[in-house]
Amino acid sequence: MRVRSRDAVGRPLVLDEVAGAVRVEHGEESAVEETGRVALVAQFSADARISRSLLELVRQLAENGYRSVVSSTCEAPGPLEWPGPLPDGTVVLRRPNVGYDFGSWAVALDRFPQVAGLERVILTNDSMVGPFAPIAPLLEHFERNPADVWALTDSYQLGRHLQSFFVGFRDGVLAEAPLRSFFERVRVEPEKMEVVRRYELGLTQACQRGAYSMTAMYRSQDLGIQGENPTLTGWQRLLAAGFPFVKRTLVNDPSTAPGAVDAARVVRGRFGVELSEWL
Repeated sequence: MRVRSRDAVGRPLVLDEVAGAVRVEHGEESAVEETGRVALVAQFSADARISRSLLELVRQLAENGYRSVVSSTCEAPGPLEWPGPLPDGTVVLRRPNVGYDFGSWAVALDRFPQVAGLERVILTNDSMVGPFAPIAPLLEHFERNPADVWALTDSYQLGRHLQSFFVGFRDGVLAEAPLRSFFERVRVEPEKMEVVRRYELGLTQACQRGAYSMTAMYRSQDLGIQGENPTLTGWQRLLAAGFPFVKRTLVNDPSTAPGAVDAARVVRGRFGVELSEWL
């Protein structure tokens, strides 16, 4: 691993903190070299049990030609407990729990530097419950769209930005200096809100510095949402527009979103599934 220094304000870089502590729990690393489409999936859970949602996401990505690298910060001893078999070619990394999702993506990009130059790369995480319906239309939208950087949703909360739970990059832009430097410089932050400011908003700012074109499939302005998180405030509008997920936060804490106490009923009526089985 390359030698790195601490950043200008003295906080260690994530890649310094995890040096020598990343291991492959499942799969063959060589499998990542055999594809032109990869999804880097950030995962966290307090225990080793993996949700049906994450397994279904990885399965559907595989069905649509994306090989997944799951970067897990689960601190539980022993291997992760998946509710079913993983698709062939899936790689699971285990790493120390520092740096949140951006740290997980930075670690995966450092472990597999060739991924940044691929024609299609998706960064995603397990913050959503679902998908309750096929994600092929979402991936087709990404594949057809000419923008350099694409996301499922955008937000105007704290300033307009692409939401980072599902972002796609095309034609090797992740390997170019603005984005390569951004991920190499991800550092340890003590507060989640600082992660949002520096990295979720910062990713959009890095794309702007690189003059990359950006777009979102489900745009806040189309949903009639301004200044708030559309996956919370607009969760029912998103479902009505074909979005096959609900944010895990509104399920775990219904006070965070209007009408969230009815999420299980709404999901059951729209998709015919029990929300509790996907957690």
